[in-house]
Amino acid sequence: MVATDDLDRTATTLNDRLNIGFGELLTLTTETTAGEHDLQSVIDDTGIGIDVVQSTGPDADDAVAQYVDEYGTGLYALAFQVADLEEARAHLAADGVEPVGEISAGEFTEYLFHPRDFDGLFVFLAEFPHAFEINRRLEVLREQK
Repeated sequence: MVATDDLDRTATTLNDRLNIGFGELLTLTTETTAGEHDLQSVIDDTGIGIDVVQSTGPDADDAVAQYVDEYGTGLYALAFQVADLEEARAHLAADGVEPVGEISAGEFTEYLFHPRDFDGLFVFLAEFPHAFEINRRLEVLREQK
């Protein structure tokens, strides 16, 4: 996930320079205290996905806005697909690591973990049976709207 202060600029740069085509703008609400964010995503046929996220407001408590203010546009989070999300959560819980949020839409679920638990990197764990089908994640997220 790339955090930015200008979603269109960053998506256009990635498209122009790397030929990455982003889909329509998605607005998601997560169960975290990080606020609401606009999101554009692309998943290619190898299952590699890139999300570009921008804060929707000047809220001082917004994690994405704070990150961009401090570091500028850049890598904000990594997402990993796991075979069994609850097993992965239990494994991390045994080490004292609990998710700070969850995103669920249809068959897609992600747990969000705070950067303090992963050496400064925001980590998502996802269990999504269609992760390698082109745009399937986006279809499920659109259905959530």
